[in-house]
Order: sequence, then structure tokens, then C-alpha cells
Amino acid sequence: MHFQVALALIVLTVQATNLKIQTAAQHTDKIKQIMRNIFKTIIVAVLFSSCTKQETEVRRNWMSPTGLDNFCQDKRALGESGTVGYKLEENLSDAQIVHRIRQNNNLPDYYIIFLSPTIHGDATGSVDGLDPEYLAFPLHSSSMSDKWSQEYYEEYLLDKQTFLNKYTNGKETGGMKYCDL
Repeated sequence: MHFQVALALIVLTVQATNLKIQTAAQHTDKIKQIMRNIFKTIIVAVLFSSCTKQETEVRRNWMSPTGLDNFCQDKRALGESGTVGYKLEENLSDAQIVHRIRQNNNLPDYYIIFLSPTIHGDATGSVDGLDPEYLAFPLHSSSMSDKWSQEYYEEYLLDKQTFLNKYTNGKETGGMKYCDL
């Protein structure tokens, strides 16, 4: 947007300059001064547009097992689900993202919400610093990520506590607590 404003200023400056040049054609010094001003305006516009940082819009999938009797047995049962968008620069915690989901979807506070461990949109990949409270793992693994996938599940099956110490600072995931695993 800033670049568009700067571009509009350049166009207006050039148009005004053309009018001045037509009336001051005999005054060479005046023309040189006008050309310097145009050059300065262009430089300022370029600097101004290069200083603005584009925000990174991402999306994250979510799901809720609330109200599903078979969620812990049937790993395909997703319940209510959706996608939430936010700007990566907001540095939202998982708890803040869940709060936004509840607000945007008019969900009550007792609804359990699990977040995908991956983001997609302007940036893609695994989320760093996940709060295990909002992970459905091991009930739901992420095939879209190099983390929290089938390999993680196999490592989890080998030694649950070692796995937790390695990936979640010893804390159980929300999925483990929900289904008492």
C-alpha cells in the first residue's frame, strides 16, 4: 500500500513538473532544479517502499473431539474442525490461537480444541514451540510434516516417557490426556 501511495506521489509530481517545464522552458536553471526534485522524489519513494515489510499470512487447521463418543477408538473421527488464519508476525501462542478459534466460531470454553502442528499459506512447515496441550498426538499424526508424523508415533510406541522428555519437556499431549493414554 505504501508503495502505491509513493507511486501516486511520483505521478503527481511528474505531471506538475511537466506543467512547470512547459511554462519555464526558457529558464534552464529552473528546469535543472525541477529535475533534481523529481530525482529526489523517486529516491525517497524507492527507499520508502523498500522499508515496508510484507506480513506473512498463515493458516492452521484445528479440530475438536467434543461430543464424539468414539474419538479415542476411531482415529478418523475429527468432529468439528476448520482453519484459522493469522499473521506470523503476531507471534500468537497456541492458547491465543485457540481463544481466537473459540471467538470466531462461537464455541464454548469447554470445547476441547486440538491444533495441527503445521502451518500453510505464505509460509509452510512445522510450528516451533508447540504447546503439547493442544496436540491430538498420538491419536492424530501429521502427514504434512516431518514432525509429529508416523515416525514420531513409532518412536512414541518404543518408550513413551523418553519420547515426551525429548519432544514436549516431559508433558503429555492433549490427546494423551483426553483419551487417558
